[in-house]
Amino acid sequence: MGKAMNVLVAVIALAAMLHRTKADREYELVWAIPSGGAGTYAAWSAEHTLEINVDSITFEFSTGEQDLALVTKEDFDSCTTTNPIWKETEPVNVGIVQPGTFYFICTFAGHCAKGQKIATNWTNSSAAAPAPCPSSTATTYSALPLKFLSKRVNKHGNKKKVSLTLGGAI
Repeated sequence: MGKAMNVLVAVIALAAMLHRTKADREYELVWAIPSGGAGTYAAWSAEHTLEINVDSITFEFSTGEQDLALVTKEDFDSCTTTNPIWKETEPVNVGIVQPGTFYFICTFAGHCAKGQKIATNWTNSSAAAPAPCPSSTATTYSALPLKFLSKRVNKHGNKKKVSLTLGGAI
């Protein structure tokens, strides 16, 4: 009976490990000026197509030394830091709830130009290709069809969920 119980416990434990849900996929990025050059984050992004409502990215950085801003493609390409769509000054976990390509940069002087920027592609699990992020031609942020969820991460690893919605067309 003892041996059968041990086998049963081992099978249940193995099944629990193998039955990991998609919602458990959380990627962690050390958010800093990349020592490997401007292509570092682009290479990471090329290897990771993310699923909406499933995946999330934790951007880890030192408060006061970095920040994270969501910007348009035009601002991403030109490293324009003056008018972000959204900005966070503390480490944060971001999960997107709408398919598309979303552009993140650091707004500290010179950081984006030195490669601290990433374009992330988010798809439905059945979608073939992401839609582009809204361009700077939108007149107000409330007109952007964008919604995403974020969680603040404190030093002890606890996460405070912050929900941010820009626009309402989801």
